[in-house]
Amino acid sequence: MNRAVQIGLFGLDEPRSILRAHHYLGDTATGDVYQDEIGVVIVGSPSSRMMPQEWAELKRWCIVERAPNAGSRQWARVKRWIARRFPEASTVISYSDPSAGHDGALYRACGWLWAPTWHRLRPPPSGGGSWDGRVQQVPKDRWVFPMREDPERAQVLQVNDSAVMRAMPWAGYVEPTWRRGVPHGGGGDWRRWRASKEVA
Repeated sequence: MNRAVQIGLFGLDEPRSILRAHHYLGDTATGDVYQDEIGVVIVGSPSSRMMPQEWAELKRWCIVERAPNAGSRQWARVKRWIARRFPEASTVISYSDPSAGHDGALYRACGWLWAPTWHRLRPPPSGGGSWDGRVQQVPKDRWVFPMREDPERAQVLQVNDSAVMRAMPWAGYVEPTWRRGVPHGGGGDWRRWRASKEVA
């Protein structure tokens, strides 16, 4: 059952209507809803069975306020909300769709780390998966936000393709260094990956 956090005077149906009107994927049936004056966020259990089910997945992030740093201001609130709502989650994961023009800039600005999958680094010959047998899906970028230290995270997020890792060792996920509960560095080198695609 979905639970809603309402900040301000919003109707219960408003978050869903905002997503239908302003998010390129529309609404989603699953997840807990956070809403404030900046926009709507939906967080739930990971959709991939390969991810630990105690982690959390950011399923929708729809910003409607057009003000400087709106996304980072909202994320500062949302991560505190996630810590309360999903206390067992050491990690929040999300995906951006480069074919829809989403290069992860918002994630990077908010301190998320690039954690690519093997098929993002070396797409299969088919071009990706297909839900309907006709339209091919473009591999998405995976992003993670470490909520706290997790000794299992690097193993879960490793790229299981030794040939890719020999060719691009800098692309694999690296666990950040933690100092006083704050992560520093880590992730894969998204900028180098982007530069390699532009050269190619």
